[in-house]
Amino acid sequence: MQLREFTNAYNAAEPRIRSEGVGAVGLAERALGELLPQLRSAEDRRVATLLIARLPGYAVPVEPPSALMAEAWRKIFELGDRAPTDEAAGIRSLTRALEHLEQNLRDPHRPLEPTETTSARLAGRH
Repeated sequence: MQLREFTNAYNAAEPRIRSEGVGAVGLAERALGELLPQLRSAEDRRVATLLIARLPGYAVPVEPPSALMAEAWRKIFELGDRAPTDEAAGIRSLTRALEHLEQNLRDPHRPLEPTETTSARLAGRH
């Protein structure tokens, strides 16, 4: 098993823990722990073990967006509503970037989710 596959399983467990709370942590720890022997290298197993150790932190309720952040999202959507059709979706997508920035501020150790752009860049095809 590649670390990428483990990370996919880890990323699937995180929202479940956030929504179900502390009770979901043990189940996720056991399920992910069972995948450790399948990882190809000792380094992959070390990284995976560190990720598993972070699972209890996701059981802590996330604070709702601040009033200022909610206002920023609202204004961006208003701009998108006034924009020409070919630009509206791009403007509204800025709220996704804000959401990612906020998540990174709350949990700077969160694994990054590869995107088509970053994957192409890493492969030297930008």
